[in-house]
Amino acid sequence: MTTQNPAQGRTEDRGDWGMLALAWLLYFAFSITAASLFPLVTPVRDELDLSYSQMGIILGAWQLVYIGAAIPVGTMIDRIGTKRSLLFGALIIAASGLTRSLAPNFPIMLGAVAMFGLGGPIISIGLPKLVAEWFTGKKRGLASGIYVTGSHAGNVVVLAITNSLIMPLVGSWRTTLQIYAGVVLVIALLWFLLGRESEDFKAQQKARDEGTDHEKSASIRDIIGIGAIWPVIIIGFSGFLSSHGFRSWLPQIFEDKGMSPATAGFLAAVPAITGMIGSIIIVRIASEGYRRQMTIGLLFTVGLTIGLIGVLSGPLLVATVMIQGFSAAALMPLMMNTLMEMPEVGARYLGVAAGLYFSIGEIGGFAGPALVGFLADLTGSFLAGIFALSIVMWLMIIPALRIKDRPRSAET
Repeated sequence: MTTQNPAQGRTEDRGDWGMLALAWLLYFAFSITAASLFPLVTPVRDELDLSYSQMGIILGAWQLVYIGAAIPVGTMIDRIGTKRSLLFGALIIAASGLTRSLAPNFPIMLGAVAMFGLGGPIISIGLPKLVAEWFTGKKRGLASGIYVTGSHAGNVVVLAITNSLIMPLVGSWRTTLQIYAGVVLVIALLWFLLGRESEDFKAQQKARDEGTDHEKSASIRDIIGIGAIWPVIIIGFSGFLSSHGFRSWLPQIFEDKGMSPATAGFLAAVPAITGMIGSIIIVRIASEGYRRQMTIGLLFTVGLTIGLIGVLSGPLLVATVMIQGFSAAALMPLMMNTLMEMPEVGARYLGVAAGLYFSIGEIGGFAGPALVGFLADLTGSFLAGIFALSIVMWLMIIPALRIKDRPRSAET
């Protein structure tokens, strides 16, 4: 493995906005499936007779599978490319959504959600590689912020319309999940018809086939040995723990404050809306050479606002929810952009590096919902879980101090 970024040395900024649009749609498909159960916790718990702890395990089940799948998936994507990989991932996600709608009990629902852990990493690891291959220079920072807004948009749609529109129309949480699975299938078809590989990847593949590619493929051991990636990965862990642990229960937290399911769903969608803005603005600014400062500020703000949401009400609650979403949503794309711009990683080896990032991150993604659900059962309140997430975010300021800022002129 060399330390040369494939895009290094290019003076021009390049990008393909059509491919970015497809990436956005794929992340939208990922998100509507990942979030589909959040506003349906109450009817699903009632029909399947589930405790909060069981529901927390279900909500975090796919992250557990994801942990084991992420690194092999990253290696696969580096090897076979994004075209085939992302199609396969989208089809698995659709199958997960459909199977959830048919689940008669806890074990089947658990398995249906766990299935998402096989398709999910293909999408979340494949998309940053797609961005790194198709974009360079200033456009890469902008694209890194834009593609993740597809995930936020999916959250907005699911949380805002599930209980206010779809459930009243169809009268069943099962039919609701089937509708979302159908949307994912349509997006998979669009990718099949319009998606393509980058010229860089085609050249690498041709060189491998002809035996003229002398670059050593990156192994997980190579990536682990890069010291600069570890602060990024540790912070990624905290981001997943707080985002999954907090967002999974957010509608229920608001319902416990006395809100109706429809109102709780609308308010729970607010962080995703403000997150779309935060992802673009913060990553764009941070890519100019302020990654360390931005990361520390985000971690402090997210920890503070999560804690305040547990105790506030009224207009102050709404304002805090907006700030929390704006800040929290930028963490993941900021960390991925930091990996992309490391000369030891770059576009060529981003699959393996992102696989390691997401594998460790999803340990937090699995633990978050289960931890909050367990503490809610134990204490009869969501406050203990909320405060625990706040403390974790503040502790992550310590590794953030080690993030290296690279001036814009030194980046591709």
